Amino acid sequence: MPDGNVAFKLTWVYGPRGPFTGSCTAQGRKYNIEIDRKVWCSDKDSECAKIFRAGNTGALPPDYRPCYEADLFQHWSFGAGIYHTGPRRGLPMSINHVRPGKLGFFTAKRYDMDEADRRVIAGFEIAEVGPEADSDWGFIITSELRSRVRVRDLDRAPRFWRYHQQNGPPRWGTGLFRYLPDAEALRLYETVRAAAKK
Repeated sequence: MPDGNVAFKLTWVYGPRGPFTGSCTAQGRKYNIEIDRKVWCSDKDSECAKIFRAGNTGALPPDYRPCYEADLFQHWSFGAGIYHTGPRRGLPMSINHVRPGKLGFFTAKRYDMDEADRRVIAGFEIAEVGPEADSDWGFIITSELRSRVRVRDLDRAPRFWRYHQQNGPPRWGTGLFRYLPDAEALRLYETVRAAAKK
């Protein structure tokens, strides 16, 4: 049984005022749809994909939230994603082994970074989990105990794969989250807190 900690794989959002400051600019849509081929960004129901297919010249309303990441650091919440195929298409996936009081992390990399360079840009204590937190996207809600490494200070952010052990080379694969054992999570959280204070 997992210890209750979780790390999330974020899609890098190239927002209008920098990373994670709203929906992607036209250049960001090009990176995430044409170059990186991100699943949700490319999905036929994604507003970003619709704009891209129509010539990539439009913009989403400033208050529209096309993905978890668009206003990540305003709400400090994330989820397990949704099913993209089959009879459950559009329904939120569950996060079965995450518990309040445990630790969560946001990890990200730009399109031009190798997976081995994936960075941990935030750590937090988990306050609430489950579909009751958000019936549409199955959110995990963070608490006030949180630390963020500013994207402009990305070099200070710890590399995820130096802390998370797995068999084989760094490879995230499918799915938006990974469970972490307590020892890894505690060590990583302290590192993120120290990087955020510099």
